[in-house]
Amino acid sequence: MILPDLGLPPDQVRAAWAEAAAGDVDWRGGRSWSLVYDSPEWHQDLVDEAAARFAHENALSASAFPSVQRFESEVIEMVASVIAPQTPAYGVFTTGGTESIMVAMKGYRDAGRGRGLVMPVTAHPGFWKAAAYLGLEVTLVPVGSDGLPDPDELLAAAGEDTAAICLSAPCFPYGVVDPIAEVAERAAARGIGVHVDAAMGGLFLPFLDAAGVTPPEFGLDVPGVTSVSVDLHKYGYGAKGASVLLFADNDLRHASYFVSTDWPGGAYASSGVVGTRPVGAAAAAWTAMRALGRSGYAELVAQVMDTARAIQAGLIDHGFELLGAPPMGVFAAGHAEVSVPALAKAMGRRGWWIDTQDKPSSLHFVTFPRHATVLETLLTDLDTAVDEALADPSGTGGLSYGVMVRGGTLDDDVLRAHLDARFTVTD
Repeated sequence: MILPDLGLPPDQVRAAWAEAAAGDVDWRGGRSWSLVYDSPEWHQDLVDEAAARFAHENALSASAFPSVQRFESEVIEMVASVIAPQTPAYGVFTTGGTESIMVAMKGYRDAGRGRGLVMPVTAHPGFWKAAAYLGLEVTLVPVGSDGLPDPDELLAAAGEDTAAICLSAPCFPYGVVDPIAEVAERAAARGIGVHVDAAMGGLFLPFLDAAGVTPPEFGLDVPGVTSVSVDLHKYGYGAKGASVLLFADNDLRHASYFVSTDWPGGAYASSGVVGTRPVGAAAAAWTAMRALGRSGYAELVAQVMDTARAIQAGLIDHGFELLGAPPMGVFAAGHAEVSVPALAKAMGRRGWWIDTQDKPSSLHFVTFPRHATVLETLLTDLDTAVDEALADPSGTGGLSYGVMVRGGTLDDDVLRAHLDARFTVTD
């Protein structure tokens, strides 16, 4: 592949788009259970329009583009009104959950809170990535069969150099919410911060009462919680590249910034890792929230929970067991006799993209509104796929958090080769 001497006409470019996307998972048809969080068509079209309208404006400079200041500040305030309504919150807007984690951990480090992070093994790899980039030390605490860590073990693992205990609402692997209130209260008594990764649950858990479930406590209103991150491109239903990070005090927020006055090109100030980025993600997040409102989010939570409960019931009918007690539409299920990789392979033959996990071996589901339209087909295909997996349990590999694993092995070299392949042109 080389740069052509002559440019392609628009029709040929569009045809190339279609060719490139021919093998993409059919998320619009409700066939994927991760990676894309869809909303009703009218809402998604409006969000897409906002993202496209502000695709070229540069969020690096709010001076040149005041629109970014309006969208980001108002999104931060709206998120805070949901997860921190009773307490001050000092926010920044980032490009996603990993950047929010990175910026939060920089804040703790640069505020002199310490260089150690304590977390359950279920915490998102973004924390490990932040530690690798920022020179921090990670201490991992095991979880029980319910997917939850023991608060005593978390506190015992924390020492004088611990900057923060990092918890999840919920954790991605099992969809369970860590014991945030208990840990935060005890951590505060020792002067240790608590960061809550609510990337998935921040705009879902608070509306669970619409589905007859008491929402768990996880936000800045919980005594001892010092920062919370919430993704807008997950259950906020915005376009990709949008997350809000809230701090309980402004000193931590200031420590998370990067500022410089020594560059010949002028003063430089950045609230995140990324420099130039489009205003479109912030405009889309603002649009998503304003267009849905509290009633819209509550309605979608109720719909998702109805679908998730039906899927769980179907799995249980086939002898599956849920891992822990997940309160929302994110959950994992294992089976004592059915080979999970074989089952995932059988479902894949029917066009389903379902992630698998191996600690323990389980299917992983993230339920979206669109899945209500394919529920019956899913359960019908599950009936047949279970029979196939029982008859032939030899299937290996599977899908793991968006990574296709072939040959049944998974190690660092395999993952590096996977990344190499991503940047290699194929015929």
